[in-house]
This record gives sequence, structure tokens and C-alpha cells, in this order.
Amino acid sequence: MTSEIEQELVDALADAHAMEKQSLTTLRAAVKVAGDPQLEALYKGHIAETERHLELIEARLEAHEAGRSMLKDLGGRISALALGTGVVAQKNTPAKLVAVAYGYENFEVASYEMLRRIAARAGDSETVEMCDRILVNERQAVEKLGASYELALQAAGVPSA
Repeated sequence: MTSEIEQELVDALADAHAMEKQSLTTLRAAVKVAGDPQLEALYKGHIAETERHLELIEARLEAHEAGRSMLKDLGGRISALALGTGVVAQKNTPAKLVAVAYGYENFEVASYEMLRRIAARAGDSETVEMCDRILVNERQAVEKLGASYELALQAAGVPSA
């Protein structure tokens, strides 16, 4: 029988999996409309990290004899496609894309902080360690995106004063 905290942990891992799937869909679309080789490289680099995060999460789900949630994964993909379509259809796409990615990366940091704490309560030190490693990547992504606003504005053709 699964304890309540164990079920919370499995649910949080499934949520993290869906979140990373959504991120992957969005990042792949971002590469196509980045508007600048440096921004494109930034997104491609984060795709590789995201794929690794998915592998780590899947391993933790397997360790808990749980699978990912197909429904949550599908919902995440649909949401990412809708978000991507909305951003691409707007004026100044490269700049707005950086803003959306920056916000989403901060959401990922918050989500992994929560997952880490649930794992700690469940006594799952391996998931805590996984979260610590992923959080390093996510915080670096936040910093890189935050430093990319000027480049994104230039790629979007927004004039300077």
C-alpha cells in the first residue's frame, strides 16, 4: 500500500515530467523563431538539458514503480503549442519569446523547489539529489535568459532610444 506522502511524491514527479515535456515542445519551437544565432544556441543548449531532466525524472518514477502521466504530458504539450502559437503570431517575437522562457524557467525553479521538499518529507534522498542537480541547470537558464533581453530586443528590431 502506498503512503500519502509517497503518492504526493509520485504525483509531483509526474507533474515535473509533464512540465519538462511542455518546456521541450516550447524550446523546439523557439529554435525556429529565435531571430538570432546566439538565442538559437541558447535554446538548443537548454533542449539538451531538458532531455536529460526527463531521463532523470523517468528514472525516479521507475524507482517508485510509477509511470508518467500521459494525460498530464498531453496537457503540457497542448499548452506549449498554444503558448508557442500565441508568441510566434505576435510582433517582436524574439523578445517576447525570451520573456516567456524567462518566466517559465522561474516556474520550473519553483516547481523543483517544491518537489525537492516533498521528496525530503518522503525520505527520498535520491530525488532530493536529482532536484539539486536540476535546480543548478534551471537557475543557470534563468540567468542566461535574463542576460539575453537586449539581444532579443535587437533581434526583434525594437529600436533603442
